[in-house]
Amino acid sequence: MTAKNFLFILLRAFFVLFSLQYLKDVFYKWDGYSFYIRFSEILPDFSLAFILWTIPGIIFAFIFWFIIYVFSKILPGIIKAVRFEHIIVWFIIVASLLVVKRIFNISLGDLGNSIGINRFIILIVGGILVTAIVWFGRKLVERYTEKILSKINDLITPLVWIFTFLFILAVPFSVFTFTRGTAEADYASSGAQVVLSNDKRPNIIFVSMDALGARDMQLYGYSRPTTPFIAEWAKNALMFKRAYSSSNWTPPATMTMMTGQRPWIHKNWHLTYLYPFRHYEQNLPGLLKDNGYATYAFVQNFNAHPDTHGIEYAFLANDKYFTFLYRPPGFEGRIYRFINYFEEMTKSRIAVSWVIKHPLLPIWIFQSDTDKTTTPPEMTYNKFLEHISKNQRQPFFAWLHLEIPHYPFLPPKPYLGMFGDGDKFNTEQKQLELNLFGGSYGTERQKEVDILKKRQDEYILYADQQFKLFLLRLAKTIDMSNTIVILSSDHGTSMSRGYVGHGNYRLYENATNIPLIIKIPDSNKQYEGINGKVIDIPVEQIDIAPTILELAGVCMPKWMEGRSLLPLLEGKSLEARPIFSMELGRNRVIGNHPLTKYSIAVWDGDYKLIYYSGWEGKKTELFDLSSDPGETENIFKKTPEIAKRLLKLIERNLSHATKREYTLSE
Repeated sequence: MTAKNFLFILLRAFFVLFSLQYLKDVFYKWDGYSFYIRFSEILPDFSLAFILWTIPGIIFAFIFWFIIYVFSKILPGIIKAVRFEHIIVWFIIVASLLVVKRIFNISLGDLGNSIGINRFIILIVGGILVTAIVWFGRKLVERYTEKILSKINDLITPLVWIFTFLFILAVPFSVFTFTRGTAEADYASSGAQVVLSNDKRPNIIFVSMDALGARDMQLYGYSRPTTPFIAEWAKNALMFKRAYSSSNWTPPATMTMMTGQRPWIHKNWHLTYLYPFRHYEQNLPGLLKDNGYATYAFVQNFNAHPDTHGIEYAFLANDKYFTFLYRPPGFEGRIYRFINYFEEMTKSRIAVSWVIKHPLLPIWIFQSDTDKTTTPPEMTYNKFLEHISKNQRQPFFAWLHLEIPHYPFLPPKPYLGMFGDGDKFNTEQKQLELNLFGGSYGTERQKEVDILKKRQDEYILYADQQFKLFLLRLAKTIDMSNTIVILSSDHGTSMSRGYVGHGNYRLYENATNIPLIIKIPDSNKQYEGINGKVIDIPVEQIDIAPTILELAGVCMPKWMEGRSLLPLLEGKSLEARPIFSMELGRNRVIGNHPLTKYSIAVWDGDYKLIYYSGWEGKKTELFDLSSDPGETENIFKKTPEIAKRLLKLIERNLSHATKREYTLSE
């Protein structure tokens, strides 16, 4: 066989193999994407992904052929009996073994440890065995290699034509990803009206920290001094002890913060980073912008970013999330920056995220272990301070969402080790190797979780001190006598009850109880004397947006589910009503489909009920938080009347919100 013929067959074979692999992935991924994306919307992403997926395969085929060709020129000069066919078969066998290793996720290190042999010895022995097989079967190789390859070439010819046609068809469709844009919103029908007619309305800065639970803060009774500054700062602010998130993970919770709607209304319960919402008109910043406020967003988490929520047009300043990230120096940092800018250029995160997992693009090779966080809060604070110092337009609303203290927990010095065991789980790779985050664990691993909890607490302390420095610098940049600062979180993090992380079906207090602190300047006569108060009634994340609107002098639109909390600041009472939190991520957004797999929690007074639908092995739970704040005793069967009443609350509100009748079984 000539080298030219082999190259031709190799290119066709690689093209077909990678096209088949891509097709398999399309069917697998579409099963998930179809929950929230129409096929016509995702077709450009699939098309671009097909093109980007195929190109590395073709390039690798050339490289593979070139290596074989070089060996075919060198080895026969050393070993006369070696022929081109022998080298082809040797490389094909090795490549096949590597594919098997990848498919079955075989680790040479683990294999070597199990038999007591170094993995490099395994590689050497494997190479020798393959060489022996080829050598002793060289007569068969010489006789049949060309025939087999020619037969394979004939068999794949129809597939080559089919995939070539699909490749050509993908080119015009993929162009649509580059042309995606953003339209301006029209709020003429929102009904929002300005109440205050002067320009002395307050600046409002809303700071939200990702995955910060109230129960991990000393301000809320936690045993470790994780938030000394916030605890002191809150003494001259309004603190809500029982504020609850609308969900237990970022996309739905941050969408709630910006809309005043629960997830069952806004339906943002999927990974919006991969396929963002398009133009969501019912949002808080848009109302403020239309009513005279300058609106700014400085968001560090891509899952919380205005771009992903479809509300980017509502902000006058809205930097891309990756501009707030620390990237390591050198080649690794350049790779990440290239990926980020490639995302922006193609406007298809689905295609890019697909391709970076290409088996021939092992990005992980360039990832080095680090003890430095990629999301330092000071980068977000600095960007905002720099912007506000150059743009004195007032009044303004600014949303600063920090990734910290989200996992991985990488506190810098001097915070690392403050709570002990500073030499353990102190790098990203060490924490990843624990394989704890996002999964369940047994009691035998509680000691590891306890050490990891120390890293989390130190990370929270780092966030606390950076917030302190931010406020000190802020006071030197703008007039704080007319600036309101609100501090909260999207959700909390579980580090107990056999689970590390957030999301999934768990709606326990450590994931849903969030901080909420409002600092109004002492010079504000309207709310004179409210600072230092502690509100001990349940409030909800949907109440944040209406509260901000009233502070800004803008009436709340009908589409918001929440209510302003300002009457509490004035010493008035609010009508008692149930609080809801939910996880709906495994349900369809597209089409009029019922919710089938979900968990919903309801708080009414001191009682809390969590209802699970479609979760095998999970039964309804009821807790009396006044006597059991740790949610250790399920009293569902002991208090059937209370359980029935709370189930009816979920049933009635869920049916009303989704305009579909639900009957919840006990």
